[in-house]
Amino acid sequence: MERLTSPPSSSRPYSLPAFGGELWTIPTSNSVMRLLVTGKETSNAFAVVSTGGTNDKPIGFHFHREAHDVFLCLKGTMNVWADDKARTLREGDFASVPPNTVHQYQITSPHTEFAGLIIPGGWEEFFRFVGEPYSGPLFPTNDKRNPFEVLIPKLMAATETFDMVPVRDKAHFEPQPWDPATDSKLPGTYARGGYFLQADTGSRFVVGGTSPLLFPQSPRHLLLPLLPSLPPQQTRHHSIENRAQSPAANQHSPPTGTVVRPLATRRETASRFSIHDLLSSSLHAASPAASPPRLSFATTHHAILVVSGSLEIELTLPPSAPAAAASGSTTASTAAAGETVFVPAGTPFKIAAATRFARAYVFANGGGLGEVLCRVGREYEAPGVPDESVGWDEGGLKGLEGELGFVVAV
Repeated sequence: MERLTSPPSSSRPYSLPAFGGELWTIPTSNSVMRLLVTGKETSNAFAVVSTGGTNDKPIGFHFHREAHDVFLCLKGTMNVWADDKARTLREGDFASVPPNTVHQYQITSPHTEFAGLIIPGGWEEFFRFVGEPYSGPLFPTNDKRNPFEVLIPKLMAATETFDMVPVRDKAHFEPQPWDPATDSKLPGTYARGGYFLQADTGSRFVVGGTSPLLFPQSPRHLLLPLLPSLPPQQTRHHSIENRAQSPAANQHSPPTGTVVRPLATRRETASRFSIHDLLSSSLHAASPAASPPRLSFATTHHAILVVSGSLEIELTLPPSAPAAAASGSTTASTAAAGETVFVPAGTPFKIAAATRFARAYVFANGGGLGEVLCRVGREYEAPGVPDESVGWDEGGLKGLEGELGFVVAV
């Protein structure tokens, strides 16, 4: 797999180093936008952008007619407003902002890092339009230029070109306290106003048996989301209460070693994307006979952002990939904390924890890998990852291929 410094502008597997990407700064903002995945890699399915910056003013209320924004705080603190709600986000906190939701954000610590998924891809062109290329080490801290000279004219022009509508008459208000009644679980619906999800809250599920798909060396439990992305008439058959009736669930009853927690499922995103928090350990080593196959998703792209430890990513390269020695060649690469891996649709892949503990966020258009794991999982309440691991069942996995849009690679 290619190791690049910025996205390649074509749909092929690649990885980026920590704090890498295509770097842009918005004049006078004291922050940098790192384009990790753009619409050119995903056929405008989505884009992934990380932002680093220091204390600053709110960026100003606005909304998008089509674009869906998310804010996932990775370090420091930030405020996010969405219609009549606002919260102060810390590490692991999450906000989902659907189209037509009036929103803004503010960086509120000396060093804040957050990641965002932009649906659809292509809107990241806004940053290229109003921004300036950045070549410094982290982010600018001393841009004292007059914004009315270097920024406002660009923003005014951008409103005519991009899906961004300023809301200048909305009154400022202070962030409210987190509400355990609403901010510790997914809403299960898609609606204007979006939602906030506090770090390490919400449903978690353990996946019996099939977790090694994700982490082939970790055969045993996966915490999974209530991720039913099916039509209403079908979802009732796969709820937590009815999971015992699912043949796949029965075949995967033993816990494995990987924990999965959904931040957004197709229910909350009108089936446009999903985001999952994955935790696992290299100590959950399977026997060679238990090593699972790679999975290939026909229409779903995956972006994997490692935040702790390291992951090993094994994938089958397309013939056009520069690193492919021959058609269908397989490669394995290690991605450490802060690094990003992009796996385009149609690429068979699997990932494994390469360190004692590893954590990553997985972004996908549609359900993707997270949805597969959800369907074979069961509710799990313990924090962290389990101490032990067991095997997994390939038969139940293959039974989901047609329904969930993937194939088990040969």
